[in-house]
Amino acid sequence: MFTFLKNDMKFVETEKNIMNSNQEYNLIAYDKKVLGNEDILDIHEETEELQIERYLVKKGDDFIAILDYGLSSPRHQKPWISLLAVHKKYQGLGYAKKIYLLYEELMRTQQVNCIHIAVHSTNKSALNFWTSLGFIQFDERIYEDKVILSFEKTLD
Repeated sequence: MFTFLKNDMKFVETEKNIMNSNQEYNLIAYDKKVLGNEDILDIHEETEELQIERYLVKKGDDFIAILDYGLSSPRHQKPWISLLAVHKKYQGLGYAKKIYLLYEELMRTQQVNCIHIAVHSTNKSALNFWTSLGFIQFDERIYEDKVILSFEKTLD
């Protein structure tokens, strides 16, 4: 059903299209509604520094989401999701949950016993989503003048 395709700079327009369909998130995370090529390049540089795997998620021939994850978070050295962004036109169809569950299964095959994620405190839909999947808040901090909540899910 879903295919994970390694993301690189040849997919800048695709990535920009997915990100810019989520203007509310862009405003929360980047203080602007629309990201340009330079912003995408900056995100790529940051993910390389943090050793994050970047994937585009396809359903059939359509690019529907971005999934970024790493095996050692900067603060807690735990496996973590840096970004799960589903194109606006594919939201509300259960795809984010299915993509997450595929990711979780991948982590289980790598003997991972917990997953972390950080969420902006003002991103109510993301907070609802991650807690519905069993993530539990364990930390709160200020990063770049924004309140960030850290969550963890223990895998059985």
